[in-house]
Amino acid sequence: MNLFVLSELNPANKHVGWSVSFSLESTLANVCAPTFIYPSFNANVPLLDHSKVPDGRGNFLLRCQHRLFKSWYQIEELPTLPQGQNVLLVVGLSPRFMLSIHALGPLLKQFDLCLGYILDGFDPHHLDSTLTDKFDHLFVIGSELAEDVQRIQGIPTSFLPLATHMLGQEINLRHRWIDIINYGRGNAEFNRLLQAHFSQPGSDRLYYHSTFSQGEVYDLGEHVSQLKNLLNQAKISMCFEASSTPRFMGYSPILYRWFEAWAAGCTIVGKKPTGRGVADLMQWEDSAIDLPDAPSEWVPFLEDLLADEATLQRNAERNYHEALLQHDWRYRIRDMFNTVGLETPEILDEQIKLLRRKAYGMIPSVPLSA
Repeated sequence: MNLFVLSELNPANKHVGWSVSFSLESTLANVCAPTFIYPSFNANVPLLDHSKVPDGRGNFLLRCQHRLFKSWYQIEELPTLPQGQNVLLVVGLSPRFMLSIHALGPLLKQFDLCLGYILDGFDPHHLDSTLTDKFDHLFVIGSELAEDVQRIQGIPTSFLPLATHMLGQEINLRHRWIDIINYGRGNAEFNRLLQAHFSQPGSDRLYYHSTFSQGEVYDLGEHVSQLKNLLNQAKISMCFEASSTPRFMGYSPILYRWFEAWAAGCTIVGKKPTGRGVADLMQWEDSAIDLPDAPSEWVPFLEDLLADEATLQRNAERNYHEALLQHDWRYRIRDMFNTVGLETPEILDEQIKLLRRKAYGMIPSVPLSA
């Protein structure tokens, strides 16, 4: 099998939201040796100025643009397909990037199989109708979302959870100097209360949290590495379910930050996702601990948990162990290939065996410095 990945992770894209793409594509490069194709935005397509559009009309006009301008994207140099089975995988954060498939032109028909994987939440009605006959199978991050896409758009669609990159990931079982880490989308009232309690002169606790509103970084790989290191020094990572965020349209999927935290051995505190099938992905004890409903109880609850060092240590070991056994991208890639009847590469099977050996202590871990 020859795998070609049409990727939204263009070097010009520096937003932290593409961290999940970075993680997935690093794993794909490791196990499938794919050819990556990075479309760029077509400068000939007029941009919509949302500031001049009446409320509620922006998304409608955006979809009209999709239909008028199929080539929202352009590819400078198309690859030549070799002999054998050629498979195309389109990976993006939103349905809009799926339109990049049109930039392949006549080459698209030469692929034996065309797959898509949308890594974020979206409204299934916003998947453009010009894509219906282009994909053999779509993968999305929620079970209910998969059903709705298949019902509304008529494209075979499956739930494929997100994951992380575990080979090479080590767990810090020594001193963790960050008590609580809270980044990206979160609970504003929670953040305010914790700042008022922990971020004061004389506090013995360190509450590390996002202090910016825009997600652009200088180097995405550097950002991913730094966040991994911060999580590896944190005792608790805050994770809140996402159904109230507009782009998730009321769905409650499990998001990338959960897998990042488990991989680093953090204890997760917050509110668990409620999407169908999510409970099966986090079925071990203390995989996530729900924050009390009453804000007045949040700080005492966290102080009690931080004082329970034995529980934090057990959670760190267990979460890391389960991430090795269940939540590496290699398991998801194997599931994707099995769903569409593709043979898994030998190196993929070998690396899954390595993950399991590491989980059961058959491969020594590398000690992290204190």
